[in-house]
Amino acid sequence: MRLRYLFVILAVMQLLPWGLLFYFTSSRLGETWFYLFEILAIAGCVLLWLFYRKVLRPIDTLSGGLDMLRAQDWNSSLREVGQPDVDKIANIFNEMLLRLKQQRIRYEERTHFLNLLIESAPIGVVILDFDGHEVVRNPAAVELGLSPSDLRDLRIGESHDYRTSSGMVIRCSCRSFIDRGVEHRFYLAEDISGSVAAAERGAYEKVIRVMAHEVNNTMAGFSSALSTALPEIDDKEIQEVLRACWQRSGELSAFTARFAEVVKLPAPKLRRIDLAALVASERRFLESLGVPKGVAMKFEGIDKGPCEVMGDPELLVQVLVNVVKNSAESILLAGSPGKITIAVDDNLLTVTDNGAGIPPEKASRIFTPFFTDKPHGQGIGLMLIREVLTAHGARFSLSTSADDGLTRFVVRFAKA
Repeated sequence: MRLRYLFVILAVMQLLPWGLLFYFTSSRLGETWFYLFEILAIAGCVLLWLFYRKVLRPIDTLSGGLDMLRAQDWNSSLREVGQPDVDKIANIFNEMLLRLKQQRIRYEERTHFLNLLIESAPIGVVILDFDGHEVVRNPAAVELGLSPSDLRDLRIGESHDYRTSSGMVIRCSCRSFIDRGVEHRFYLAEDISGSVAAAERGAYEKVIRVMAHEVNNTMAGFSSALSTALPEIDDKEIQEVLRACWQRSGELSAFTARFAEVVKLPAPKLRRIDLAALVASERRFLESLGVPKGVAMKFEGIDKGPCEVMGDPELLVQVLVNVVKNSAESILLAGSPGKITIAVDDNLLTVTDNGAGIPPEKASRIFTPFFTDKPHGQGIGLMLIREVLTAHGARFSLSTSADDGLTRFVVRFAKA
C-alpha cells in the first residue's frame, strides 16, 4: 500500500474519534470546553497538513524523479515548489540528472567515434560477446574472409599466421577487454602478404641466382667437353653413354632456366585491355593444351562485349596458359572424362575444371614458393602466377568446392 493511502487512513483514525466525542458530549460541555475542543480539532488538522507537506511531498518528488530515470528522460527536471526541504531534494536530483546526461553524451560520442574507427580501420577487427558469439566484423575483416573457427582456435594473447587459398598471409591476434564486468574477446587480423612475399622473393631469388650461376657454368663446360669428345670416340656403347650425359646436361640447364624465369620476371606494363578479347584471341592455343589430351574446352562470356581491365596482356597470357595446363594435368590425374570452362564476366576471370581437386590440407600451401604435389613438379607454375597477379593488384583464389567437387581459379582484376 502506498504511503499516501496510509496517511489518509491515519488522518481519518485521528480525526474521527475527536469528531464523535465532540458530537456526543457537546451538549454537556460548557462554552469554554467547547471552544477548547474546537481549537484542538483545528490544530490537529493543521498538523496533519504540515506533516503531509514535510514528509509526503518530498517522497512524491523523489518518486517523480525515479520515474524520469526509469524512462531515461534526461531533458526534464524537477521544479521547485517553494518548500526548502523539497526544493533541496529537487536541486540535488537535478544536478545528479545533469551529470548523468553529460556522462551519457560523452559515452555515446566515444562509442560513435570507436565505431567509426573500427569501420574505417585498415586491419580486420572481430568482436565477440560474453557468450562467444560474433557481434562486430568490420569491412576489413570481411574482405580478409577469415572463418570463425580459425579465430576461435586462438587463445587470449596469442598470435598466428594463416595462409589462404588465394596466397594471402594473414596475421591474427586475440585480445580481450572488460565491459560491465564481463570479459569479451576480440581479434585483430592484418594482411602481411606483401612483407612475407618480399622476404620469400628475396630468399628464393638469391638461391636461384647462386644455383643458376654454378649449374650453368658447370654444365657449359661439361657440354662443351662432351660435344668435343663424342666425335673422337669409336666405341658405340661409350658414345651412347656420353650422348645421354650430354642430353641430360642440356635438360638440367633448361631446368635451371625455368627457375631463372621467375627471378627475371619483368614488371607489368599496365594498360587498358579487353579481357574477353584477350581470352578469345588465345582460344585456339588454349584448346591445343587440352583437346589433344581428351579434355573438353568451353568458353563463356568472350563474345558478350568489352570487359575492360588494367593489365599487361603478355604476362596475363602466361598466367592463363599455366592455369589451363594445371587444370589439364589435374584432369589426367583423376583419370575420368574432363572438362575445362574459361569464363569472363566483367572484370572476373574464372577457370573451372573437374579434375582431381585440391585436398583441404594442401589448400593453404599451394601458392607457397616451390610447393608442389606432382611427382615431377617443381612448384614454378603457381609461383609465377602469384607473382604476376600480385603485381597486377588482382585478387585471386584457387580452391575445390565441397558442394560440386569442381576446382575454380578465380581472378578479379582492377577495372579500367
